[in-house]
Amino acid sequence: MMTQATTPEQHQAATIGEVLWHVYPGYRWAVAVVGGLARIRNLDLSGQWGFDVSLESLKNDPMLRDVIRAGGEILERYRLSRSACNADRLNELPRWLSGEAKGDTNA
Repeated sequence: MMTQATTPEQHQAATIGEVLWHVYPGYRWAVAVVGGLARIRNLDLSGQWGFDVSLESLKNDPMLRDVIRAGGEILERYRLSRSACNADRLNELPRWLSGEAKGDTNA
């Protein structure tokens, strides 16, 4: 059985995703590292809207506070608390025809 080595970008994305899962469990967090940015999305809410966090800024942020803040802000934009996923509350959110939750997407 052959295993493929993970790239540094995949490792960073996995680390960021694990932090988000630990702080805000139960949500489907998506993290991609692209062009010096960590693109953070919550797929339970929207695959389109989220936050980009500079990887350069994370070099001086070993506790990933910027990542935790971005995850919390995503939840707040959809009027969810900064806590574990509440499936009932998530299912009550108004949604667009596309299935994405309606939230405050103005920056």
